Amino acid sequence: MTDTAERDTAKRDTVERGTVERDTAKRVATGAGWLYTYRWGERLLDLISIVVLARLLAPEDFGLVAIAASIVAIVDGLSDFDVNKALIRIREDVPTKEGSQHDVDRSLYNSAWTLSALRGLLSALVMVLIAVLLTDARIAAVLFVLAWSPLLKGLSNPRFVTFERNLVYSKLAWLTLGAKLVAFCVTLVIAVFYRTHWALVIGILVGSLASLLLSYALRPYRPGLSFARSSEIFAFSGWMSLTTIVTTLSMETDKIIVGRLLGIADAGLYFMTQRVGVLPTRELVSPLQRILFPSFSEIADDPARLRRVVCESVNVLGSLSLPAGFGFALVANDVVPLALGEQWQPIVLLLTILVPFLGLRGTLSMTLPCVMALGRTRLLFQVSVVYALIHIPAFIVGTIFFGLVGAIGSIVLAGFFYSYLNVWLLKRTLDISLGDILRQLRRPLIAAMLMVIAVMALGGIQSLELFSAAGSWLALVTKIGVGGVVFCTIQYTIWRSEGRPAGIERRLLQVLSR
Repeated sequence: MTDTAERDTAKRDTVERGTVERDTAKRVATGAGWLYTYRWGERLLDLISIVVLARLLAPEDFGLVAIAASIVAIVDGLSDFDVNKALIRIREDVPTKEGSQHDVDRSLYNSAWTLSALRGLLSALVMVLIAVLLTDARIAAVLFVLAWSPLLKGLSNPRFVTFERNLVYSKLAWLTLGAKLVAFCVTLVIAVFYRTHWALVIGILVGSLASLLLSYALRPYRPGLSFARSSEIFAFSGWMSLTTIVTTLSMETDKIIVGRLLGIADAGLYFMTQRVGVLPTRELVSPLQRILFPSFSEIADDPARLRRVVCESVNVLGSLSLPAGFGFALVANDVVPLALGEQWQPIVLLLTILVPFLGLRGTLSMTLPCVMALGRTRLLFQVSVVYALIHIPAFIVGTIFFGLVGAIGSIVLAGFFYSYLNVWLLKRTLDISLGDILRQLRRPLIAAMLMVIAVMALGGIQSLELFSAAGSWLALVTKIGVGGVVFCTIQYTIWRSEGRPAGIERRLLQVLSR
């Protein structure tokens, strides 16, 4: 009887686990659908904005705003305290003897709002002080206006994060697209009528204000001052805050360095290179990266299952980022003159160097949400310090001796070292080796390489001008069509020959079958 009861219990537990996994998978799939919907809508607005503004404004206009925005990002990053990730990680609120569950929830979110508001106020005051000390009156004026942005961000609704924690991304889609659309319209109207860099500045500020208002409209809540749960939030966010500080100093000082060493116009070219360069890979990878953190957090107490899911995510991310990165490098000579105009021709070479690397880096972008879900934030801080010690000196030296090409080249070289650090993190936390990662990347890597070879060979045909400096719509469409067909055909063929293992191919077929 005992054995029978144990078998029945085990069977029941197995069924319950299967039901939970199916429910989680369904919520992840639905959430991913909403994420990709709003991110692609957001990027479509970004793309239209970039194309129009690139023709209305000069590189120096972008350089001014880029330098001021970098100062904002540095100050904001130095005081960063990402309470949202802490709220996602703190998944259970147990009522105490003194109060009800409702009281405990309010104390948590009020503590988060208080910390965020104080951080935003501190950042705004520091930016005003920096603006007073600046010698360039144009950058100082921009900084005075942008100082409102962190304050508005700090006052946003703390309870809105519950949608993300529960993988309900429809509300986030409405908030993001709504704020983006308002900022988009304001920016374009000012740019068309006044042709000034203030279009970019006011657009950023209006977007922050719209996001603040929508956070309360979509999830009503009346926050209050409280420090009752601050210690719990600090316990998770402490190391993450230090990580953000180091990462900000490493990644946001680049435009300031370029502006100082090469001039404001080159800072504008560098800014546009980054803005355009991240579009192909970031919009495929970032939605998944965002949804992976709450998903990984749900299964963090089951290392075997987490390891399996993380390995599969390497394949999924690689299958998206590798063809996007290498493919965009093949069409950069068409996209830049056709979309941005001839004045941006110098960034073609920079994009060709940068974007393939971003595709490779995207394959390991699940490392951050994985390590955060495991609560190993101290490791993230240590890795960010090591990377900063390599990246910043390399960037300065590369910029001094080789200009913009050296700046982009140093990002790529330091980035390969950062990828090694990500591999080390996965090995340290989940015992995922380099061999495990390469096995997951084998199919997309082979398919991407053959895609590049096929398009380059097609360009070798004398009658086809696929890589002329002027670019053409025919060449753009031809390369995208040929590259897409070759990549998908090769990857699917390899997947079939390997016995249809777990990966993006199986996931897509499951979605299509439904």
